[in-house]
Amino acid sequence: MTQMIRAIWPSYLEIANHLPESAGITTQQLVSHFLFWSIQFPILLIPPHKLRWFFVFKAIVVLTAAVGTVIGMSLLANGTGDIWNQQATVTGSTKAWLILSSMSSMTGGWATMATNVADFTRYLKKPSGVYWQSLFVPGICTFLGVMGIIGTSCAKVVYGEYIWDPLALASMWDGPKGRAAAFFVGFAWCIAQIGVNLSANVISCSNDMVNLCPKYISLRRGVVLTTVIGGWVMVPWKIVHSAASLLNFMGALGVFLAPVAAIMACDFWVVKRRAVDVPALYRRDARYRYNKAGTNWRALIALLVSFVPNIPGMAAAVNPNVNIGGAAYIYDIFYLYGFTSAFVVYAGLSWAFPAKETLIPESIYEDIIVVDGVERINDGVHQPFAYEKGAEATAVSSDAKSD
Repeated sequence: MTQMIRAIWPSYLEIANHLPESAGITTQQLVSHFLFWSIQFPILLIPPHKLRWFFVFKAIVVLTAAVGTVIGMSLLANGTGDIWNQQATVTGSTKAWLILSSMSSMTGGWATMATNVADFTRYLKKPSGVYWQSLFVPGICTFLGVMGIIGTSCAKVVYGEYIWDPLALASMWDGPKGRAAAFFVGFAWCIAQIGVNLSANVISCSNDMVNLCPKYISLRRGVVLTTVIGGWVMVPWKIVHSAASLLNFMGALGVFLAPVAAIMACDFWVVKRRAVDVPALYRRDARYRYNKAGTNWRALIALLVSFVPNIPGMAAAVNPNVNIGGAAYIYDIFYLYGFTSAFVVYAGLSWAFPAKETLIPESIYEDIIVVDGVERINDGVHQPFAYEKGAEATAVSSDAKSD
């Protein structure tokens, strides 16, 4: 937003700062944040199933801006810089752990989508559409990563320093052409940020709020609450204040979400074998309540096994002066460890101590199903399939049918 405004009115950058350094933001930056928040707010209120056009537009605009930035910087630098000629400064196990740590940081950035991707796949016309993610997500991420490396390398040649932030790079552009380019780059990344807020933050959090308090919170109310909390209460400008703070935040997010994604995946693919009673998912006292408290102790144990060993590493990431010894290696692979350990533990406990009331031979999608030509009520508690031993089912009476 700042780049767009200063491209038109350069004096915007001269707004006096009246905030202390501890705020992590200047007065001018806070004005930009308020304007961006105000512009994105009505877009966030659009129902998810009507957002396809926006994400298509985002993909075109962001890819065009990324390619255009790299081409422009390559022309200014008369090449792609010397970053390709740099020699490794670490070797052996140190290099291997750095690679694993970097991979975990990247994976942590996708932790939210890995957990809440069903908020979007539910709108697919064909179930097979989910498999395209395995092709497009790594491909697009690799492409944008390479664009970022080339742009950063060119910045070293042109400006004498490596500039990893595309908006910080755009702030170096001046003159009529430079300001025009800065405007379009700023516009592209505003669109990109709104898309991230939609897909990774607002829609997912709003759905969770609706599930927790369906009587009081609708999807639109959830969007309002999420936008206010995420945009102001959580002071997001401090999170993105530096690369280190951003990576620490994404790492902490992945530590929490890795076991959640693992348990969900294991439960659906391994434990339940894709046989789910859909109506029972929305009933308080149906087969998926597990116990009187409504908790699945297998999942709780898997969560603790996955999460607890990463706590020392998370503390050390925030405060480097904390000595945690070998526990640092676990945090270097926080997502790999978190996902794998939770998956294995949950699968093992579910095999040794199965929750038999939750296991059905095939999926159920309706409250009334037909078994051997007979309509039966699925109450979400008893087994509606007549061919199961000891099955309990209730035939729909003619009176119930007429009602």
